[in-house]
Order: sequence, then structure tokens, then C-alpha cells
Amino acid sequence: DYALWSNGGIVLSSLTSPHGYDSWVNRLRGKIGSAQAVLEDDLREGACWRLPNRLGQIAIAFQDVVRVTHVMVDHIPAKLTNAIEIAPRKLLLWGMVDGEDNLAKYHSLRSSATGPLRDLLTARMAPAFSRGMPFVPLVSFDYNIHAANHTQLFPILDSVVAAGMDFGVVVLEILDNWDGELTCLYRVGIYGE
Repeated sequence: DYALWSNGGIVLSSLTSPHGYDSWVNRLRGKIGSAQAVLEDDLREGACWRLPNRLGQIAIAFQDVVRVTHVMVDHIPAKLTNAIEIAPRKLLLWGMVDGEDNLAKYHSLRSSATGPLRDLLTARMAPAFSRGMPFVPLVSFDYNIHAANHTQLFPILDSVVAAGMDFGVVVLEILDNWDGELTCLYRVGIYGE
């Protein structure tokens, strides 16, 4: 898991939603409520990144560049909470395109995109906070609070994997939750080679 804090994953605040409950007070309390909570392996109730509404994004930088193959989202199990509606529902993972080789692959991928990738590229060019950097959508998915397993793994789009792009930074956008007033993201994992 390249996003895990203990494996070198870090939150890039410049590409992360500024409106979370990520204050210096939360950081002093041991990261509960801060964006860094999603990089820790802690599923205690409340040990999540809290967003004051349904939308937000978190940017994660890796220690090394990665050919991303899967993204994992984990939430506290429904049987352990009375507030499962604050779990994220609709999510979109982006890869930040960097380097000449990746830019060439990116332009080729954009010009030949079909199916779900073309639909994603037509709808959006980048996450809400992109700082003018080029991004490619890696996968759009729904986290299912009714699934048998609270840890859910989602494959990256085949066309992106086949393009052979590697990424040093990904951005996970939360586009909606399960009808809660706020959103709690507990854990994100990024897998690849």
C-alpha cells in the first residue's frame, strides 16, 4: 500500500480540500479528524478525515512513482456505528501527470480514449483543486455501505493501466456520501507496482 503513512505516503495540502476539520488542534490530538488519518491503519470510530459536507478531495504523494492498479477505500463497519450515512459514496481517483514520458502517454490516451475513460475525460479535465497540473482520471467508483466487506478494492481503468503511466501523486475526490450532513473518510490505500 503506497499511500500508507508508514510506507512513505503523505498528504499534499496544496491539492487537498481546505475546508476539512484539519486544524492544528486536531494534529495535536493525534491526527484524528485531519486528512492524514486516511493514511493510517486506524478504524476506531471517529478516527477519520472529517469534511463538513458531502464533497472534498485529498491528494496523496508517494515515496516512489507507482504504476497504480487498484484503489482501496475502508470505512468503519456499519454494525459498529450509528452514522453510516457519513461514509463516502461516489468517488473519483485522479493521477497527476508528470514527466515527458507520462505527458506523451497522457496525450495519446486522451486522443484514443473510449468507453468509461472517454466519458470521464468529457465530463471533467481535472479535480476541483488542480493547481493547473494535468490529471488523468484513473477510476470512478461507488463505495457500498451494504457490501459484505467494509474494505473495498477497485481496479484502475484497463486503458490507463495499459498506457503504462506511473504516478507520484494521486487525488481522491469525494463527490457524494450516503446522505449524511458531513463526510468521514477513514482509509485510502493505493496499490500497484
